[in-house]
Amino acid sequence: MAKFPSQNKLDYLSGALSNDGFTTIGNLCVPKDLSLLNMRGYESTTRKGVPLIYRVKFDIYQQDYDGKQVGLDASAPAETADTDADTAAASDHSTILRVEGCQNNWVMRNAAVKWHAAREKMFRDSGVTKKSRGAYSHTIRYGFDAYNDTFLTPVDGAGDAFTTGTWDLSKLSYDSNEAFYLTLVGSGDDEETDLHAGNELSIGHSYIMSRQNQQADTNLEADEGPAKFSTLLGMLAPQGRDASDDNVVVEGRDAQDNPPYEVLDSPDVNHNITEAVELGRAIAGTGSAYGSVVVDIPFGICEVQARHSGATDQNIIDQVMFSATVLDIYEMQG
Repeated sequence: MAKFPSQNKLDYLSGALSNDGFTTIGNLCVPKDLSLLNMRGYESTTRKGVPLIYRVKFDIYQQDYDGKQVGLDASAPAETADTDADTAAASDHSTILRVEGCQNNWVMRNAAVKWHAAREKMFRDSGVTKKSRGAYSHTIRYGFDAYNDTFLTPVDGAGDAFTTGTWDLSKLSYDSNEAFYLTLVGSGDDEETDLHAGNELSIGHSYIMSRQNQQADTNLEADEGPAKFSTLLGMLAPQGRDASDDNVVVEGRDAQDNPPYEVLDSPDVNHNITEAVELGRAIAGTGSAYGSVVVDIPFGICEVQARHSGATDQNIIDQVMFSATVLDIYEMQG
């Protein structure tokens, strides 16, 4: 992993937002943008494939990059100069920033490590050395929820988007199948009942598919399995059996045996592990035009959403600015 970034604050602008529900501003890749502004490579995993967690402080401002206060009356045009009416309208509503990411658990950690090993084997089997792969191809670059993901671009001090370099998502191939990409959330597009034949795989689902899974009814007695109270077991029992023993044996066999999480019973592209979770949200406008939240982002990749919340007749659609300041980078424990 590269050293902690000296330029650790990243600024972004949203597009027009809705007053009716959350609008997806875009997918954010913190390693990509740290690489852009620090002129060195940052990655989503270690060189052994262990996911990195990026601890980020999000700040949302209820104003655009020029400091114009957000909040317009329904009769006002979408963009006007600062006025007292605009400022007054802003105090009547809030602006919410929400961050979603993949789950932070052992499945995602193991999946990333296993896929890293599979990618390294893919190169070895084809005779591609690490030296020939260049400086920026030693870990997997994941998509958030699609193989053709595009990511947000940070803005400079004038509010203009930086000119970016190249950030291609990693492409893998398996036997004679078409190349595919890896995503952190979303169902993917292949059940993996045979060789892969889609554009993308969700790494958590793919890892679960690769394991021997405990089925939902493992504690049902087989037709020809051992009797609940066989003669032999009865004779070896340390004490005589009474009527309560039946309930005790049933409890011992049946209770707390199945896992407390979803069991994958059949090939499918939908599973709990493919679902995104909310990492945190910040609210501006409830007494202040500024809000913040600290979130831990697995792989440094997330989706950022925002909305205005207020009286429906305010017709607030203004864009807002937000920043992401990296506080820490550490390995996922799982």
